[in-house]
Amino acid sequence: MARCPLSVLCVAVVASLLGASLVAQPLMLGVDTAGSYHWTVQGQPPWSQEAFFAALAELGVTHVNFHAVPITHAGERNAALMAESFAGMDRAVREHGLQYTVSLEAPNFAPRAEITPGVNEYDQPGGRHFWLLRMEWLRPLLPPEQPDPRLLAVIYDEAEHMQLSGNKYSDYPRDTFDQSFFVEAHGLPLPEAYERLVAECTRIRLEHYGSEVPLHTEQVWPDLFHIFARAGWTAVPKLLKEHLTPVVLSIALGAAIQYRHEGDRFWVSPDLWGVRGYPGHSPEALRSALLMGYWLGAEGMYVENVDYPGWEKHHPEAPPKGSLLAWDDAEHYALTRYGAVLQEFARAYIPSHPRAIDWRTYRPRVAIVRLPDGGWGQFDAGDRPFPHGEAASRNRLLGNRDRPLDAAASEWLQVWPILTHGVAKPGAISYNNPLVYPEMQDFFVPLDSVAVFDHRVTGVVLDGVECFIVCGHALSQATFDEIRARVADGATCIIARRLHEACTSRPSLPGDWLVLDDFADPALAAKLQPFLGPPDVARYRFADQTVEFRRGEAPDSVSVLRLRQSD
Repeated sequence: MARCPLSVLCVAVVASLLGASLVAQPLMLGVDTAGSYHWTVQGQPPWSQEAFFAALAELGVTHVNFHAVPITHAGERNAALMAESFAGMDRAVREHGLQYTVSLEAPNFAPRAEITPGVNEYDQPGGRHFWLLRMEWLRPLLPPEQPDPRLLAVIYDEAEHMQLSGNKYSDYPRDTFDQSFFVEAHGLPLPEAYERLVAECTRIRLEHYGSEVPLHTEQVWPDLFHIFARAGWTAVPKLLKEHLTPVVLSIALGAAIQYRHEGDRFWVSPDLWGVRGYPGHSPEALRSALLMGYWLGAEGMYVENVDYPGWEKHHPEAPPKGSLLAWDDAEHYALTRYGAVLQEFARAYIPSHPRAIDWRTYRPRVAIVRLPDGGWGQFDAGDRPFPHGEAASRNRLLGNRDRPLDAAASEWLQVWPILTHGVAKPGAISYNNPLVYPEMQDFFVPLDSVAVFDHRVTGVVLDGVECFIVCGHALSQATFDEIRARVADGATCIIARRLHEACTSRPSLPGDWLVLDDFADPALAAKLQPFLGPPDVARYRFADQTVEFRRGEAPDSVSVLRLRQSD
């Protein structure tokens, strides 16, 4: 098979009938400006610099995720200067034919910002801590004032992280800050906390932002996607980061297709941060993440960070400075190896490899059904020498300090090692647990068409599921009844006994059931065996096509992607 322009990827289209009837799906490709060189070194917004836009053109991207910076130095003029700042951002993007999003990360790392003197912009009723952008700043950027809006979304960076952690880092590097994010979950049963989070995220979208601008959240932890998706937000999975990327994509795709009529978007963000600093991943890992996001149908994809100048512990393949770009001064830059990967993907690979994948048609073979409680494998460090005495997230389910990770929330953590042929380890699905993952592993993870749905799922999204794995803290009666009907019609169901007994008094039901008291039971692996794909393939099945990835020859690379007609 001949080499393609991306040296670690070969593509074969098997079955000529893929062509005519399938519509090519475009991609909005961009970069993120967290830790922007021009802000941190030059003290200037990047959108005010022509050289910044020249660099974007060289990379071949059409979107920028700008980070909103609160203006607090000008007293009574602060709010007017904020409006001018957003107007300048919009004008510069429009002049260069691009699109943009606005990211709200500032409250994640600061306890206070006084835009109105004497008033903390981040204080919310009930002692909560997050930022609501004032619509007086945004309306001039949106219809009807701007019939051709370039602002695509407001992004709450790591909203699930802040909810689970009580805004842990908002007084960094101290570890004493502890205020709730969207919902005060302390004392609430988990199903009620879930419903309140959905209700509050819906309220923010409809009442504060008036549905005038889409809302997104980038997610660090591999859970809670369904809460935001149900509320009409786009929950954007970070790829790379501290993740087993194919696992996270399976979870996020499940949320996207379950609630596809609420927000109807699927974006991803390859993020070069890792557990050991920045960048924590190789250029080949970035290439692999771009390929997976593209071929799994993401409509939008942007890379974090574009030109972060700071360095901590970094990958041995990293350049001496920069990220995708390395600046010598405000006007002179060079592409790094990471930048060259993105440039080749944007300017050579995408034009020569049009795709017909639509994420809305994802058809999982295996479905995990559970209440999203935030359980990813967090832990309490005790006397172990980990930063701040615990993992990067406080050990709280849905942000409730009285509900640490427990047996029910951990059940799905026993399932992933089986579905991934042992690549995922029992007890955690994030590298942020060093007890489970002393070292990060190669990018590739095998699995076969898996999705995660929440405890309320019903309807056609379950069509084609061959095996249901029902676990966690809650299950709706409607979901159980629908799964029961599908099992009677030939599917398999593995279910926690307490959920089975909560939904039916019958000890046995028609069809193939495995009722478990403990998800460490070897019977789980035996029952799942018929639903495992080959150990060298990551497979995602869509309505018309099946996408397959294989491990490449180089570390962190994906060497084969195969498109074929779905069964």
